[in-house]
Amino acid sequence: MVSMKRVTSALAVTILGLVTASCATTNSRFVTADEVSEYLIKQNPQAVQRALGEPRTVENIGGNRSVWTYHSDMIQDKKATQGKCEMIITFEGNKAVNVDVDATEYSPFAAPLATCNQMLDSL
Repeated sequence: MVSMKRVTSALAVTILGLVTASCATTNSRFVTADEVSEYLIKQNPQAVQRALGEPRTVENIGGNRSVWTYHSDMIQDKKATQGKCEMIITFEGNKAVNVDVDATEYSPFAAPLATCNQMLDSL
């Protein structure tokens, strides 16, 4: 005969697993850093600045090349459970030629790249 304690434990584990699975599968616009890079590399500096605002830093590296850095600490009213996202975009003239994305979500219940997705909502 199965004890009530085992049934309760099994039920609790099952419910926790279902909740975790449902939270972890929340849809995101971008799921990988490569997807973010591929999208941003198609954007011009004006579109990026309109959507993300002023970059944290701008470094002119010669000629018509510049490197813009955006970081999630620029998000207004950021929650403590939100992760971090840093995007480093290299522009040559009016075209992005390289994008590096570094992202970490602090909550195991957050969708992949949730913080980066929030930053890119208006782009």
